[in-house]
Amino acid sequence: MTDVRFLTEWIVDGPNASAEERATLCDLQIFVDDKNLCIHSDPSSSEPFDHLTIPAIHIAEGLATDWWSIFGGRDRHHSILPYRMGFAIPKLRFTFDGSMFEVVGSKYSYENPNLQFLQAARESLPGESAESVLADYIVRVLGRLAGEEVPESEVAVRWSRVARSRSDPDERAFCEAAGALGIDPYLISDDDVRFIEHASNLFDGEALIEFLAGIRQQEGTRSRQLLAWVRESGARLGDTSRLPDLTAIAEQIGAMVAPNPGERSWALGYRAARAVRAVITTDRGERLTSTEAIAAKLDAANFAPVPGSAGALAVVSRDAEQVHVHLRRHLKSQLHLQNFAFARAIGDAICFRDTPLSVVNRLHRAHRQATGRAFAAEFLAPVDSVLDMVEDGRDPIEIAQSFNVSRRVVLLQIWNQDRIRQSCAALAA
Repeated sequence: MTDVRFLTEWIVDGPNASAEERATLCDLQIFVDDKNLCIHSDPSSSEPFDHLTIPAIHIAEGLATDWWSIFGGRDRHHSILPYRMGFAIPKLRFTFDGSMFEVVGSKYSYENPNLQFLQAARESLPGESAESVLADYIVRVLGRLAGEEVPESEVAVRWSRVARSRSDPDERAFCEAAGALGIDPYLISDDDVRFIEHASNLFDGEALIEFLAGIRQQEGTRSRQLLAWVRESGARLGDTSRLPDLTAIAEQIGAMVAPNPGERSWALGYRAARAVRAVITTDRGERLTSTEAIAAKLDAANFAPVPGSAGALAVVSRDAEQVHVHLRRHLKSQLHLQNFAFARAIGDAICFRDTPLSVVNRLHRAHRQATGRAFAAEFLAPVDSVLDMVEDGRDPIEIAQSFNVSRRVVLLQIWNQDRIRQSCAALAA
């Protein structure tokens, strides 16, 4: 049983004027991690209430309308507050990274009506489980409308389209791609359709979604320029992009870095980085402080960054024998960022070996990008070495300069030391 639940107890003959509201009036409870987010207080009572009495239709309609934005979007928080339609509802938001779906409920106060929601909770669940929870709620609301003989509503029409799209793999992929761009797939322009089609000729699956999500806020010309750079990079394979040893390294550590069901992105990234370092270095604290030093460890003496298009930091292409990384050149003052992007691209190639083409971009809450960021942090600034320097009294800025990473990377390594060790524990067994 999932720890996210929407419970509805229907109320007969409600006073609402709207037929849809009257039919779906209910006592609503929303549980996240076994905490009831609908518990609230108001000045009229000395005891808190454990449910809301509201029409269920508006939340259902909002979820059905925004379905593809919720499950296609990356690096975006999606709140249910816009669905309130004048009724008080908990402050609940969703974030989906392509693998795990995070649900966060926060304490929240309203002035009109004057009440306060008292519970906060957080829960993560696999994307399929989250779809099941939200779809079940929508279907129950539609079942109630049908049972009360309410004429077909807008939410019923919308959900029938979403349900058909979910059942067709090709249509589902297109709708998720549109959602990644923040576009309603049923109200999409011809230009956007063509752009998605061109992108899908290069990318598959999550790599496509993260590419599109990464360019969502760019205007059309820059998006097309980026797509052209990606296409040209994927076709231009030479010594300046080839990483000769990476395929063999990936095969050598393959079993150790296979993703586990329900595993968070960072866990895979940390574990893969530790495993790769064990293969290419004999000194656990060896500094890999430049692009040249990293490339040398992969027998890529001729590797070189290249001019690139805004919107991507690197393009990673793979075939049966070779991995190529087209790393966008940074300014001399940003070489630490260039090294981090290079390490992220290596992590992507190691952790997602079956993907022909992918990009490294600026998304954070996206499965592949989060995996690559964790990989790069542990690959460039191993937590044990960082903590040794902390014990020696070195400050974060000095530590960051030693590894040629940002101060933020060092601070996150210190902050995440327990989860890094937990993620890598299997490698020591």
